[in-house]
Amino acid sequence: MAVLQRYRMLVIVYVIVLAIGAREYLVSRSGRTLEWIGGCQASAAACPTTSAQTSGSSDDSLFWTRHAKMTEVVAQLNPDDPDTYFLLGMQALSDGDVEESISRLEEALEVGVKHNNYLLQYYAQYELSRGADWRRVNLAVNRWRTNHPFSSDPLTIPLGAGPATPEDEDEMHEALGAIPWVAGSQLESFVVEDQPRWQMSLTFRPGKTVDVRQAIEAVTLVSLAPNDRERFRVQCSTLVDCTMVPR
Repeated sequence: MAVLQRYRMLVIVYVIVLAIGAREYLVSRSGRTLEWIGGCQASAAACPTTSAQTSGSSDDSLFWTRHAKMTEVVAQLNPDDPDTYFLLGMQALSDGDVEESISRLEEALEVGVKHNNYLLQYYAQYELSRGADWRRVNLAVNRWRTNHPFSSDPLTIPLGAGPATPEDEDEMHEALGAIPWVAGSQLESFVVEDQPRWQMSLTFRPGKTVDVRQAIEAVTLVSLAPNDRERFRVQCSTLVDCTMVPR
């Protein structure tokens, strides 16, 4: 331990390097399908029942394999530091242990971490993608946005079905654009096990309170018949219980 104390500043610098590596790791994963998508975020859409399993790339695994021992050193030097929990969480995620990864992030949240944008964003995305209660999702998203209002990182909403026509897509973006906290939206499509999948990435306006149910209502709009959309709208009481109501 005396050696660790002697080289404490060096270790702190190394923590910064590892944090940057963790950030790049998360960014590299963001272009892939989330591993834990398992629920339907909008009841009016036909969400798939199978989740996409995507493993990390060999480069990701190699990075964390090379730095695993240093992560252990950091954990010995600063065992109760929220950034240590974050690094241990990323190490666990690289090892394929999602449960342990989330447990580590929740340890950091319990001590009131605020400065780590990537931790807060990652946990908010996790809560949404696993189909947590809408109150938990809103709490996680607003905690992230309150502490990092100018973060350009998006929140991604898995869609059960994509727009059938370009007009449908335009209406989705128009509905999302009418939400006070949504700054922009981008529809993304990909293929999993030969099946098409879609997701909507949202960016945020600073200083606005987020209610993710509003976004679910907007993306579920295309489940209504085109002739009904002027007279009706989708109203969601949770992230999965949505109904058609008069405008």
